[in-house]
Amino acid sequence: MMKSVRFVLMLAALLFAACTEKPDPTPGPGPDVTPKPEKVKIEAKNKVVAHRGGATESRLPDNSIAALNYSMELQCYASECDIYWTADNDVIVAHADANDCINGLRPWESTVAQIRDAGHLSNGEQVPTLSDFLDVVQTQKCTRLWLDIKNITEPSDMDANVLANYVIKAVKRACEIIKEKKAEPWCEFICTSSTKVMAGVAGKTDGSAFGYAASAGIPIGWMANKNAETYVKNGYVWANLSDEYMTRGGGSRTIDEFNKAGVAVSVFNADSKDQMNYYVSRIDDMKAICSNYPAALLRVIEASGKAQ
Repeated sequence: MMKSVRFVLMLAALLFAACTEKPDPTPGPGPDVTPKPEKVKIEAKNKVVAHRGGATESRLPDNSIAALNYSMELQCYASECDIYWTADNDVIVAHADANDCINGLRPWESTVAQIRDAGHLSNGEQVPTLSDFLDVVQTQKCTRLWLDIKNITEPSDMDANVLANYVIKAVKRACEIIKEKKAEPWCEFICTSSTKVMAGVAGKTDGSAFGYAASAGIPIGWMANKNAETYVKNGYVWANLSDEYMTRGGGSRTIDEFNKAGVAVSVFNADSKDQMNYYVSRIDDMKAICSNYPAALLRVIEASGKAQ
């Protein structure tokens, strides 16, 4: 009997303590009122893309910081540059030779330091990395980078799927670097016509150029001489085509074909007077026009009355 009484008394004491416990005066976390950073907006002044930074016109080394600065001074829509993956998991900006070598070295077999040690650009610059280019282009809000995903075909006796994966690695790593630097608004990709690179290698899990770019939210244009229906079927929304693929250059592709399909279209390279005049006459229907002579192209646009 006494045990039952003690139990009842203990239970009552516990209930009383719970009911009389003072509330914690410390308020809980309120709604997150941290201001979100504004999304950077790049204000393009025109639709001109400087091929390799306009190196031919400026007589500066192609894919150099100096050429990039030249294209930015012109306030071009974009400065085109070429990218490769390196053995130390970096991305280098350069145009390889016919043997897919930079300074005599295959980029996927060499580190950035090794490539740089093998030679400098003609103006004394070291071979730049993508990070170097991003540091420069992010100092302004007018000109983008068009990152040309270069195909690799040498050595010819090497498995084509292996070579394609080196190209895909360039896109994957480039996306990582771009995201680390929060440089997505400044970047767009243009991809080799290789289906293996754009769509991925069958049976491989390394992804694809299109997949990596899409995941990073970075626009990507395909440079394949395919009809607009093929682009739409694959979910590609931008065709970057050589003038020789277009009817103006003797090919079969037309600007209207892509416009009707809802696929953006840009062209490279409009260098001659005839090329410039024709594409400027259709500039309202195009995403951009790439040229080795961006300043000259800008003058044609100004004279046509189509300047923005």
